[in-house]
Amino acid sequence: MALVVYQFGDFSLHPGRCELSRMGRRLKVERKPLELLILLVTNHGKVVNREEIARCLWTQEVFVDIEHGINTAIRKLRQTLGDSSDLPRYVQTISGSGYKFIAPVTIVETDVPGPAQSLPDPVDPPPVEPEFTTAASVPAVNRPSRTLWLITALCTFLLVVFAAFTLGSHHRPGDRNEHATIHSLAVLPLQNLSGDTTQDYFAAGMTDELTMQLAHIEGLRVVSRTSAVFASQSQRSLPQIAEALNVEAVVEGSVLRSGNKVRITAQLIDARNDKHLWSQSFEGPASDILSLQDTVAHEIATRTRVALTGADRTRLSNSRTIKPEAHDDYLRGLYFIQRREPERAAQYFQNAIDLEPTYAPAWAGLAQAIMLESVAGSKPAKETMAPAMQAAKRAIELDPESGEAYIALGANEMTYSLDWSATERDLRRGIALSPGDPLGHAYLSLYLTTVNRPDEAVVAARRALDLDPLGFFTNRNLGAILYYDRRYDESRAALRRAAEIAPDRFEFVEGWNAAIDEVQGHYADAVDAHLHALSANFPPNELKGLRAAFAAGGWRGYQQALIRFLLPKGSTCYSGDLAMSYLRLGQIPTAFRWFQREADGYCVFSRQLSSDPLLDPVRHDPHYLAYQDRLHLPH
Repeated sequence: MALVVYQFGDFSLHPGRCELSRMGRRLKVERKPLELLILLVTNHGKVVNREEIARCLWTQEVFVDIEHGINTAIRKLRQTLGDSSDLPRYVQTISGSGYKFIAPVTIVETDVPGPAQSLPDPVDPPPVEPEFTTAASVPAVNRPSRTLWLITALCTFLLVVFAAFTLGSHHRPGDRNEHATIHSLAVLPLQNLSGDTTQDYFAAGMTDELTMQLAHIEGLRVVSRTSAVFASQSQRSLPQIAEALNVEAVVEGSVLRSGNKVRITAQLIDARNDKHLWSQSFEGPASDILSLQDTVAHEIATRTRVALTGADRTRLSNSRTIKPEAHDDYLRGLYFIQRREPERAAQYFQNAIDLEPTYAPAWAGLAQAIMLESVAGSKPAKETMAPAMQAAKRAIELDPESGEAYIALGANEMTYSLDWSATERDLRRGIALSPGDPLGHAYLSLYLTTVNRPDEAVVAARRALDLDPLGFFTNRNLGAILYYDRRYDESRAALRRAAEIAPDRFEFVEGWNAAIDEVQGHYADAVDAHLHALSANFPPNELKGLRAAFAAGGWRGYQQALIRFLLPKGSTCYSGDLAMSYLRLGQIPTAFRWFQREADGYCVFSRQLSSDPLLDPVRHDPHYLAYQDRLHLPH
C-alpha cells in the first residue's frame, strides 16, 4: 500500500504513521506540535490562522489556555525543526493572522512497512526552553482526553483527504535524481516573505539578478523575467506556465530579509513530468548577498545537468562583498526599470554608485536607465547622450566580462553615434557574454535593419522573442522587423500578439499596422489605424477634422490635413510623420529636411530608411542618397 510522505529540508513527515524523521532517524515529537506540523505542512504555502489551529487541535479539550497552547506548540515545533522566528526556514509567523509553512515541500509515495519490519528507535529532539506568556485563557468544551489510537486515526483521516489531492504525478524517492538534462527554464517571481509590501522591490530585484546570472550560462536558455512575471500572473498551473514559456523547467522560491540576514529558498521543478527535482534554503549576511546569489545560481545550474564551461564557473564564483545599502539601491533601480520609470531607476543606480563607486552592475544599469529617459521622452537625447555612454564605458572598465554593459554601450552607439562597426562589435560582444539577454538580440535586430540586412535582423528578433516570448517589446519589435523584410502577414501576427499582451500600449502597434495597410494599398484601413494611434495623445474632437479630410479628399487630402495638424505641435517626435506626409505628396526635398531633423533628434527609426518599403520609390533620388551618406548608411 502506498502512502503520501511530505519531504522538506532534511525531514520526512509521515501523517499516516504520525511520524517525523530526520535523515532517516525518527524523532520524538509531542502530540500537539506533531498535529500542528501535519496541519501546516498539508497546507504549505497557505496561511493557517490561529482560530483554525484552535478549532482543529483544541476545540474539545478540557479548560485549556489555547493561546498559550498554540504558542507553546509553535515554540516546540521550531525547536524540533531547528527553526527561528526572526529568520524562519520552515514556519513563518504572519502578524495578526497565523502561521504559514514556507519551506518547499516534495510529496512522494512510500510503502507502508509490514508487520515483520521494525522502525528505528525515536531520537529525542533538542530540549525546549520554558515559554512564558501573558495570553488570556480561552474556555473550551469538556470532553475526555484523546488516546494515542485516536490520534493515529485522525492522522490517517487527514492522510486520506490530502492524498486525494496529491497522489498521481509525484515521484518516488528512487526517481529524485533521475532526470534528463534541462536546457531551458524560467525563474518565476520569488515570493516576498517579509509580510511588508514595501519590500516587493527586494524580491523582484532578486528575481532579476537570479535570472540574469542563469542567463549567462552558455548551454541554458533562460526566459526573461518579463515573460515569467506575465505567465505567473495568470491562473495557469506550473506545467501550463512552462508550456506558454516553452521551457522544460521552472524555478520558484522565496526571499526573506530580516535585519542583516537574508534567506533565499529555491526549488527546481521539471515541468515535463511535474516533478520536484531539488529544493534548498540558503542563508547569509546581507553583505555577502552577491556570493549567496552565486551559490543559488550554481546549485540550480548543477541540477539542470547542463555542462558548465570554465567561463560559467568563473562567473558563478567571482563575487565580492558589497555594502547592503548599495545592493538595496541597485535592486530598487532594477525594479523601476521594469516599471518603465527610468528617471527613478537612474537615481537609485546613482545612489548605489555613490556608495560603491566600483559596482559595475550599477554603472551598466545607469547607462540603460539614462538612455531610456531619452526613449521615453522625459529628457532630450542631447542631454542623455554623453552620460549614458560614459556610464556604459565605466561599467566595462570595472568588469570587462559584463555582457549587460556591452549591450548598453552598443545600444547607445546605435542611438547616438554614426560608428556602425563599433555598434555591431559591441552588441555582438555583449550577446556573447550574455546570450540570454533578450535586449541584446532586439537591439542587434534594429541595427541590422538600419544597415539594410533585414533577413539577419529577423533571425535576431526571433531570438529575442525566444528569450522573452510574452514580452510586449519583443513581439512588437519582431512585427516591425518583419515589416521591414516585406513579410506582412507574419508582421501582423506578431503585432497582434503584442496588442494582446499590452492593450494599453496600442499606439506602438497601430502605427505599424497603418504602414502595412498603406504598402498594400488599403488606405481607408491605414487611416483608421493611424488615427487610432494618434488617439493615445490627442482627444477625439481634435481628430475629427482628419477623418473628414480623408472622406472629402482621399489619401492625398488626408496627408495635407495631417501636415496642417502636426506642424503647430513643434515637436521633434512628429518630424518623421511630417516627413512621410511630404514624401507621399511628392515634396521630396521638404520630406528629407524633416527626416534630417528627426535624425538630429537621435530617433532610431529615422535611421532605418534603408529597409523601409515606403521609401522604395525614392531609392535613386539624390536627396535620399545624400541623406544616407550623411548617416554613413548603405544606399
